[in-house]
Parts: sequence; structure tokens; C-alpha cells
Amino acid sequence: MDIRLFEATGNLLVKLRGRIVLDECDRLKSTIIPAIGAQVRQVNLDLSEVDFIDSAGLGVLVGIKVSSKKHGADLALISPSRAVSDILVVSKLDSIFSLITGGEAQELVRNLAQPQFERSAGGPASAAANRLPSMPVMPASAPAFSPASAATQGGTPKERIDRYCKDAVEHMRRGEYESAVGCYLECLKIQPEYLPALNNLAIVYEKKPQWQAEAIDAWQRVLDISSRNNDQKHIDRAQKHLQNLQRLG
Repeated sequence: MDIRLFEATGNLLVKLRGRIVLDECDRLKSTIIPAIGAQVRQVNLDLSEVDFIDSAGLGVLVGIKVSSKKHGADLALISPSRAVSDILVVSKLDSIFSLITGGEAQELVRNLAQPQFERSAGGPASAAANRLPSMPVMPASAPAFSPASAATQGGTPKERIDRYCKDAVEHMRRGEYESAVGCYLECLKIQPEYLPALNNLAIVYEKKPQWQAEAIDAWQRVLDISSRNNDQKHIDRAQKHLQNLQRLG
């Protein structure tokens, strides 16, 4: 079971892929329920890539619905696959859930499932996060990077940063993580403390296990800069990612 969380403007999107079965239920609950904080007003479970759900999995969905209500949030199931829809109908649970399908579902997922909105579950970062990290660098395992032609054109620093960021998102979409890293590093050469680029760079680093050290350094830099600027949103995000990375390490 693959679980990815995205959060923006009070909306929590949980993209699930695989089978929701008994062996996955504890991980599913421990990942999703803590993410339903006071700022979340809508919880969206994307079930379009779930190919099977058993009775224990159905119980988890009901539990998430109850937890959402306790926090003052609504729950919606997004584009349930045919297999999931059939089981909901047979179990007579389809009537208790709000469903979002079709174009509305596609737009919702498209708007929320962006790299800058992705988050990880977890609590405060370890004490290691308090050390000042160095400037992020290209991982030793990554091939040489040549900036995209669009980003090397002239313009103001802001225009160049915007082009690099746009190129990076496109590289991410294609799974070209080394090129995405290169684009974000070029952004940081122009503006070393530009948090959107640094935040997204850390997310890209997390895509490959061999880049874990770089991911930790990048998130620690996010934490340091955001702490100095009293930017609570980025502080919380960095702490959660660091805690998760420390646990994996």
C-alpha cells in the first residue's frame, strides 16, 4: 500500500494505491488520522488506484470518517475504483460516504497533488535538526546537470527563479529527479534562502533512498530559515519530514 499526503488551504488529500487489507490497516490509521489537524476542514481519500479492500479496510474508512467529524472536518471518497465501489455497495456502506467523481474529482486531485503541498506524518524533529546545515548540493550519485534552455534565458532574478521552478515541476512530473534537483539548486544560487525552492528540493531528495542525507540537510536548512523568519507553516512541515527521515534512518 502506497500512501501519499497533500495538504493545502484546509484540504487534506490522501492518495492510496494498492490493497487496503488487514495487514495495512494499522499503518493507514497511524498515517492519516494524526494528519487531520485543526486546520483541516476537508479530508479527501483518493481511491482510484485501490484495487481491493477487505472488511478491515472498510472499518478503517469508517474510523477515518468518525475521526474527521470529531475534528470538524468532512470526509469524501474520491473516484473509488470499480472494485471498491462494488464492495461499498455490497456492504451497504455506500450511503454513508460522500463521493466525488468525474471532472470535479480530477480537478481536485490535480490542484492538491502538487510537490509543494506534499507532507509526511510525524511529530517534532530530533535534536539533530538544530544544527545549521550547509548549502544543498547535487548528490554525488546524480549525473551532471545542464540547465534547461528556457531557464538559461535572460530576465530578472525573479523571472529566472520562476522559470527554474516551472522546469523543476515538469521534471518531477516525468520522474526526472536529477534534473529537478538541478533546477532547484540553480534557484538557490540566485536566492539562497528561497523557501519554496528549498522545500521542494527536500521533497525531491526524498524520492531516492540514496539521497536521504541530502534530504535531511535540506529540511534542516528549511527549519533554520523558517525559524528565523517565524514561518510556522514551514517549521511544522520541516519538523514532520525530519522526524520521518530520522525514523527511516
